[in-house]
Order: sequence, then structure tokens, then C-alpha cells
Amino acid sequence: AMATLARAAMTRILSAVDSGAPFAAALGDLEQSGATDIPQTLKDVAADGVPALATLQATIPDAARDALSAARGTEAGSSGLGGFLQRQLGARSVEPREGSDPDAVLSRTEAAVRAGRLGDALAEVETLPAPAQDAMATWIEQAQSRHDAVSAANAVAERLSAF
Repeated sequence: AMATLARAAMTRILSAVDSGAPFAAALGDLEQSGATDIPQTLKDVAADGVPALATLQATIPDAARDALSAARGTEAGSSGLGGFLQRQLGARSVEPREGSDPDAVLSRTEAAVRAGRLGDALAEVETLPAPAQDAMATWIEQAQSRHDAVSAANAVAERLSAF
């Protein structure tokens, strides 16, 4: 009976993490079922939930535009009419492309987010220059929170399914 209660609570947690809803009550049920190895990552976000993937997908274009603008402000050759127009228009690649410049990195980041691959997206943003990372710090924090919670919830679910 306790294993069934634990699995039911875990199903509610997975559903809440997926949708971005709070899951403190379900986490409490999981703890009452005898689960003691609940990662702190889940406990930290249970009351408020984590951003939904759809939210991160909707906000990545603006975050990428801000990051690219910040990166272009520090690049050599960012002065002059061409640099001014790039900064003002916010022109950037929206299809993933090769390269290590911030525009290419952000194009791959956005593609990974659209595909639901937050781990890949977070790995890409780590290669951006500091001003670009700073410009999208809020988005990065939200994506990292979701990625960590999903990973932790999946790990707990796997342990529970073994019983």
C-alpha cells in the first residue's frame, strides 16, 4: 500500500513539474509513504513549482535577443553604422547554425529549447561571453531550475519503479 501511495504521489509530482504547478502536497504524500531520499532540488521548488517548458520556449527569443545585443556591444567591429544597425534591429539567426560566435550559439540554444532539450540549451549558453550570459541570467536561472527539477523527479521515479 505504501509503494502504491508513493507511486501515486510521484505521478502527481511528475505531472506538476511538467506543467509548472506547485507540488508541495504531493511531495508531502511521497515523504509520508516512507520515501526518505528526496533530493533537496525538489524540496526547494515544491512550493512554487518550476517554469513550464512552454514558458521557457515563449521567452527564449527575447532572452536571446537581449544576450546578442549585449554580446554585440562588446565585440570588435560593433561600432559604425553596421554595428549600430545590428544592435538597433536585433537581427539574429533563428535557424541553428554552426559557429562559436554568440549569434550561432544562440541559434542552437533556441533550437534546443524548442525541441525540449534544456540540458543542451544550457550547455550552449555556457559558451557565451559573460555580458551575454548576464543579459539572459533570469532565463538561464529558470531553465536551470526546471532542468534540475525534471532530472531529480525522474531519478526518484526510477528508484520508486524498482520497488
